[in-house]
Amino acid sequence: MKKGLAFWTLALALLLSFGLLSPGTARANMYHHGMVHHGGPIAFYLMNQDRLGLTPDQVKKLSSLKMDFMKTMIMEKARIHVLHMETMALMMHHRIDVNKASSNMDAILKHKRTIMHAYLTMISGAHRVLTADQFATAKKLWRQMMMMHHGMTMPHPMAPHPGM
Repeated sequence: MKKGLAFWTLALALLLSFGLLSPGTARANMYHHGMVHHGGPIAFYLMNQDRLGLTPDQVKKLSSLKMDFMKTMIMEKARIHVLHMETMALMMHHRIDVNKASSNMDAILKHKRTIMHAYLTMISGAHRVLTADQFATAKKLWRQMMMMHHGMTMPHPMAPHPGM
Protein backbone atom coordinates (compact mmCIF):
# COMPACT_ATOMS: atom_id res chain seq x y z
CA MET A 1 0.00 0.00 0.00
CA LYS A 2 2.76 2.46 0.91
CA LYS A 3 4.72 1.64 -2.26
CA GLY A 4 1.70 2.43 -4.43
CA LEU A 5 1.15 5.70 -2.61
CA ALA A 6 4.84 6.60 -2.97
CA PHE A 7 4.68 5.84 -6.71
CA TRP A 8 1.63 8.00 -7.32
CA THR A 9 2.97 10.80 -5.12
CA LEU A 10 6.22 10.77 -7.11
CA ALA A 11 4.35 10.62 -10.40
CA LEU A 12 2.17 13.61 -9.43
CA ALA A 13 5.19 15.55 -8.25
CA LEU A 14 6.92 14.89 -11.57
CA LEU A 15 3.90 16.02 -13.52
CA LEU A 16 3.76 19.22 -11.50
CA SER A 17 7.51 19.83 -11.73
CA PHE A 18 7.54 19.39 -15.50
CA GLY A 19 4.57 21.67 -15.92
CA LEU A 20 2.25 19.03 -17.35
CA LEU A 21 -0.20 19.95 -14.63
CA SER A 22 -0.07 23.53 -13.51
CA PRO A 23 -1.89 24.74 -10.41
CA GLY A 24 -1.75 28.38 -11.50
CA THR A 25 -2.00 30.49 -14.57
CA ALA A 26 1.44 32.11 -14.40
CA ARG A 27 2.95 29.27 -16.41
CA ALA A 28 0.14 29.42 -18.95
CA ASN A 29 0.52 33.16 -19.33
CA MET A 30 4.27 33.08 -19.80
CA TYR A 31 4.83 29.87 -21.72
CA HIS A 32 1.70 29.60 -23.83
CA HIS A 33 1.89 33.18 -25.02
CA GLY A 34 5.53 32.67 -25.94
CA MET A 35 6.82 35.22 -23.45
CA VAL A 36 9.57 33.02 -22.08
CA HIS A 37 10.32 31.09 -25.25
CA HIS A 38 10.83 34.20 -27.34
CA GLY A 39 12.71 36.36 -24.89
CA GLY A 40 9.85 38.12 -23.14
CA PRO A 41 8.78 41.58 -24.22
CA ILE A 42 12.15 42.33 -25.83
CA ALA A 43 10.96 40.78 -29.09
CA PHE A 44 7.95 43.12 -28.94
CA TYR A 45 10.19 46.14 -28.24
CA LEU A 46 12.47 45.24 -31.13
CA MET A 47 9.55 44.62 -33.47
CA ASN A 48 8.26 48.11 -32.63
CA GLN A 49 11.64 49.83 -32.47
CA ASP A 50 10.62 52.55 -34.95
CA ARG A 51 7.41 53.36 -33.08
CA LEU A 52 9.32 53.42 -29.78
CA GLY A 53 12.17 55.46 -31.25
CA LEU A 54 14.87 53.06 -30.10
CA THR A 55 18.44 54.10 -30.77
CA PRO A 56 20.93 51.66 -32.32
CA ASP A 57 22.61 51.39 -28.90
CA GLN A 58 19.28 50.49 -27.24
CA VAL A 59 18.61 47.85 -29.92
CA LYS A 60 22.07 46.38 -29.30
CA LYS A 61 21.56 46.28 -25.51
CA LEU A 62 18.09 44.71 -25.82
CA SER A 63 19.36 42.11 -28.29
CA SER A 64 22.23 41.25 -25.95
CA LEU A 65 19.88 40.85 -22.97
CA LYS A 66 17.63 38.57 -25.00
CA MET A 67 20.57 36.50 -26.26
CA ASP A 68 21.97 36.03 -22.74
CA PHE A 69 18.59 34.87 -21.49
CA MET A 70 18.00 32.53 -24.42
CA LYS A 71 21.39 30.86 -23.89
CA THR A 72 20.62 30.30 -20.22
CA MET A 73 17.14 29.00 -20.98
CA ILE A 74 18.34 26.56 -23.63
CA MET A 75 21.06 25.12 -21.39
CA GLU A 76 18.81 24.82 -18.35
CA LYS A 77 15.99 23.23 -20.36
CA ALA A 78 18.47 20.68 -21.71
CA ARG A 79 19.51 19.83 -18.15
CA ILE A 80 15.86 19.53 -17.14
CA HIS A 81 15.19 17.23 -20.09
CA VAL A 82 18.09 14.93 -19.14
CA LEU A 83 16.94 14.78 -15.52
CA HIS A 84 13.41 14.05 -16.69
CA MET A 85 14.62 11.13 -18.81
CA GLU A 86 16.70 9.77 -15.92
CA THR A 87 13.78 10.05 -13.52
CA MET A 88 11.39 8.35 -15.91
CA ALA A 89 13.92 5.51 -16.31
CA LEU A 90 14.12 5.19 -12.52
CA MET A 91 10.35 4.91 -12.32
CA MET A 92 10.33 1.98 -14.74
CA HIS A 93 12.02 -0.28 -12.15
CA HIS A 94 10.08 -2.51 -9.80
CA ARG A 95 11.91 -0.94 -6.85
CA ILE A 96 12.14 2.80 -7.41
CA ASP A 97 15.17 4.59 -5.99
CA VAL A 98 13.04 7.28 -4.37
CA ASN A 99 16.05 9.15 -3.02
CA LYS A 100 17.60 9.46 -6.49
CA ALA A 101 14.27 10.40 -8.09
CA SER A 102 13.66 12.98 -5.38
CA SER A 103 17.16 14.36 -5.87
CA ASN A 104 16.46 14.67 -9.61
CA MET A 105 13.23 16.53 -8.90
CA ASP A 106 15.06 18.96 -6.62
CA ALA A 107 17.63 19.53 -9.37
CA ILE A 108 14.85 20.14 -11.90
CA LEU A 109 13.32 22.77 -9.64
CA LYS A 110 16.76 24.37 -9.22
CA HIS A 111 17.15 24.62 -13.00
CA LYS A 112 13.64 26.07 -13.39
CA ARG A 113 14.46 28.63 -10.69
CA THR A 114 17.61 29.56 -12.66
CA ILE A 115 15.46 30.17 -15.77
CA MET A 116 13.02 32.33 -13.82
CA HIS A 117 15.83 34.38 -12.24
CA ALA A 118 17.41 34.87 -15.69
CA TYR A 119 14.00 35.95 -17.01
CA LEU A 120 13.61 38.49 -14.22
CA THR A 121 17.13 39.81 -14.86
CA MET A 122 16.41 40.14 -18.58
CA ILE A 123 13.11 41.99 -18.10
CA SER A 124 14.58 44.27 -15.45
CA GLY A 125 17.50 45.07 -17.74
CA ALA A 126 15.20 45.70 -20.70
CA HIS A 127 13.12 48.16 -18.71
CA ARG A 128 16.29 50.03 -17.67
CA VAL A 129 17.27 50.36 -21.36
CA LEU A 130 13.99 52.07 -22.29
CA THR A 131 13.28 55.67 -21.35
CA ALA A 132 10.12 56.40 -19.35
CA ASP A 133 8.40 57.71 -22.50
CA GLN A 134 9.42 54.65 -24.52
CA PHE A 135 8.14 52.35 -21.79
CA ALA A 136 4.80 54.19 -21.65
CA THR A 137 4.51 53.96 -25.45
CA ALA A 138 5.36 50.24 -25.34
CA LYS A 139 2.62 49.63 -22.74
CA LYS A 140 0.13 51.50 -24.93
CA LEU A 141 1.12 49.50 -28.02
CA TRP A 142 0.92 46.25 -26.04
CA ARG A 143 -2.60 47.09 -24.82
CA GLN A 144 -3.70 47.90 -28.36
CA MET A 145 -2.27 44.64 -29.65
CA MET A 146 -3.97 42.64 -26.89
CA MET A 147 -7.30 44.34 -27.56
CA MET A 148 -7.03 43.51 -31.26
CA HIS A 149 -5.93 39.97 -30.48
CA HIS A 150 -8.95 39.43 -28.25
CA GLY A 151 -11.38 41.06 -30.66
CA MET A 152 -12.01 44.12 -28.53
CA THR A 153 -11.01 46.68 -31.11
CA MET A 154 -12.48 50.10 -30.79
CA PRO A 155 -13.85 51.80 -33.89
CA HIS A 156 -11.39 54.16 -35.52
CA PRO A 157 -11.91 57.68 -34.10
CA MET A 158 -12.54 59.09 -37.59
CA ALA A 159 -14.93 56.33 -38.62
CA PRO A 160 -18.61 56.87 -37.84
CA HIS A 161 -20.10 54.64 -35.21
CA PRO A 162 -22.32 51.92 -36.77
CA GLY A 163 -25.32 53.31 -34.91
CA MET A 164 -24.97 56.78 -36.41
